[in-house]
Amino acid sequence: MKRTGMTADLPRRMCGTRTTSGLVIGADLHQVAAARRWAANATRATPRLSRPVALVTSELVTNALVHTASGLPGGTVRVELEHKPLHLVLSVTDDGPRPGQDPTYPAVPDLDPARPGGNGLRLVDATALYWEWDGCAGGPTTVSAFFERAAFP
Repeated sequence: MKRTGMTADLPRRMCGTRTTSGLVIGADLHQVAAARRWAANATRATPRLSRPVALVTSELVTNALVHTASGLPGGTVRVELEHKPLHLVLSVTDDGPRPGQDPTYPAVPDLDPARPGGNGLRLVDATALYWEWDGCAGGPTTVSAFFERAAFP
């Protein structure tokens, strides 16, 4: 969802339902903090669940801004949280690859102590019950992380 030149109204909440809520943020990395705060509140849960959801939100939104067209002027990231009976599902959707770059897909990289950074998905993998991604070459990618409610009483 591109909104060229209209980032002044971002972040903005998306229309939600009793079980689903969402947020759209702009290309500014400073908006990651707003997404993190929103996610913690949107869980409607104790800190034992809201903190891991906020942490994973921060990592996935940062990845979208750093590695995709979402981080370019006019780019956006859509963040959604769905309340299911046994799980919370966090979904983060980017704007697809940057112009002129080959599409990349989320994967946990091999651990390399010599390389600074690059451990965001490793953190997601360790924090969420599981995570997955969906998308096609050249288009937006959605990364979803699942949190078991019972694991965070």
